Parts: sequence; C-alpha cells; structure tokens
Amino acid sequence: MKRKAKRTVPRQQKKTSRTRNNSMSIHDGLGTTMPPDSDVLLIYFDQKGLAQLAEKFFDEHDNRGWKTATGGTIYNWKVCAAEWIYNYRQEVKRRFRQSPFYSESF
Repeated sequence: MKRKAKRTVPRQQKKTSRTRNNSMSIHDGLGTTMPPDSDVLLIYFDQKGLAQLAEKFFDEHDNRGWKTATGGTIYNWKVCAAEWIYNYRQEVKRRFRQSPFYSESF
C-alpha cells in the first residue's frame, strides 16, 4: 500500500505594517481614492485627450460633494469620469450634427 504525501501549508511571513511619514496619499490606480488628487485626475484626462476638462470635472463633482446626480455616493471616480467623458463626446457630436455646416453626403 502506497503512502500518500502529506500536504503542508507553506508558512507565510508576517507582514509588518510600515507607516509612511510623508503626507502623500497612496493611490492604488484603480480610482477608489476619494476624492481624487487633482494631479492624478489631470493625468487621466490627459490620457483621454481632454486635459482641458479635468478642472471642470473636478469642480462640478466637488461642488456636489462627490455624489451622483441622484444623490448616491461615488465610490470610483474613474468610472464616473469615463461616463462623463462619454457624455461630453456625445454632446459634441450632437452639436456638430445640428450645425448648418454639417452634411451627411461624403
């Protein structure tokens, strides 16, 4: 009769908590740091090609207290920013289609 190998759980090292002495906040890059740092927000909008709108987005949501239009709490600013950028681009397209210079024949 064969003996079965005994399974062992490897020992995990104890994680020591290190406190940071500087005043920089920790950004996980996932958008869960609320409210977002203005520099991180500017980088995100710059990557989307709309750097000039970062301050407008921040001011609009900061005045609301980082709540949605219906009053719900925003937990992830990147999701909110992506939706805001999408809506902005759709509005620009709508305005362009309504302009007298727009023609569908190409």
